[in-house]
Amino acid sequence: METQKRIWEIDFLRGVAFICMVYDHVVYDLNYIFGIKTPQIDFIGDFSAILFMLLCGVSTTLSKNSLKRGAIVFGAALLLSAVTLTVDLLLNTRLIIVFGILHMLGIAMMLAYFIKKLPNAVIAIISAAIFALSFVFRNIRNAGNIFFAFGIHDHSFYSSDYYPLIPYLAVVFIGIIIGKIVYAKKKSIFPFSIGNNPVSFIGKHSLIIYLIHQPVVISILFLILKISGQI
Repeated sequence: METQKRIWEIDFLRGVAFICMVYDHVVYDLNYIFGIKTPQIDFIGDFSAILFMLLCGVSTTLSKNSLKRGAIVFGAALLLSAVTLTVDLLLNTRLIIVFGILHMLGIAMMLAYFIKKLPNAVIAIISAAIFALSFVFRNIRNAGNIFFAFGIHDHSFYSSDYYPLIPYLAVVFIGIIIGKIVYAKKKSIFPFSIGNNPVSFIGKHSLIIYLIHQPVVISILFLILKISGQI
């Protein structure tokens, strides 16, 4: 978000989304890396992802160059894919991320550079068309994995984090509509600010924290489980 003054509630909500995502990843790591069966509240992970997407759309309406920012995010996503592929080949962790939320958001931000200039009604129609298309794509399972980025793949495809462009681009585009309406004046909708706080800090630096959080989470879980004698 490239404004003279950051809109505090967007940073705060992004921080909330990140914390929910970390919970989801902790449970995933316990179950699939350490083999410790842990109940998972699926709603939390879904809520986190949808909130990230909506905020991404909102933020593109406040950014001077979402095309550049999207390219940076997508570049970071490709780096993440390379790292997780290497780790998976060496340790068979099944943590490989082929097309995760960062890939999707990076592309969505680049597309948003052009989409946000359209009338809201047109963006809404495009979003509805993307949702409708997803019902067709989800039933295509004999076309191989070439079009995995669009949600078309067979049963051999695997990505530990997977958010294809269809249908999730629609969620980002809905965020664009929200941003254009709610933040037309490009300032907070609240007459107050909660000031500096850990949640907003996470929201401001969510990309870099996202890139490093999994190794940190896995290391902490390993130490806790080792000390407690569970592994």
